[in-house]
Amino acid sequence: MSLLNEATLENATGEVKAIFDEVLEKRGMVPNGLRLWSVSPEALKAQWDNIKTMFTKSYEEQKLLTIIRYLAANKNDSKYCIGLAGKMLIKNFEFTEESLLTMLNSPSTAPLDKKHKALLIFAMKSINDSDDINQNDITLLKEIGITEMEMFDIVRTASHMFVVNTLFKTFKVEADQ
Repeated sequence: MSLLNEATLENATGEVKAIFDEVLEKRGMVPNGLRLWSVSPEALKAQWDNIKTMFTKSYEEQKLLTIIRYLAANKNDSKYCIGLAGKMLIKNFEFTEESLLTMLNSPSTAPLDKKHKALLIFAMKSINDSDDINQNDITLLKEIGITEMEMFDIVRTASHMFVVNTLFKTFKVEADQ
């Protein structure tokens, strides 16, 4: 629920209904955050396609993306996303409340392999102080085998969280029950 009149399971039609049905099949529920996107069916489709892409990633990549969502949500003080990403990290990736707090204070403690930790640190640097990124950062990432496409995609993912967080905070998306 939010300040807008998003579609519900009962009144969804057309493409929105088709997406909600797919979400129900895969997740067992349609989260309030995703329901907000139904105000714009085109945006809902793009967001759901983005989420589905995440599910095709390896375990380590999914963990990295969820960590980025959690850290970005905390930076933006997005209660909905903090709760959702935190629950996902605990349920799907064996985090504890304590390990979340430790990681929040020091992202470099995230339980990731070398490559994904480097991508995490780069992503956080990009959203904390993008003006501080320089050629040396790019060179170091390339030296450990990270491609330019991977760099671009991780920054795109991290910065997209600002869009999501702003929408959820603006329209007061309520926590899922």
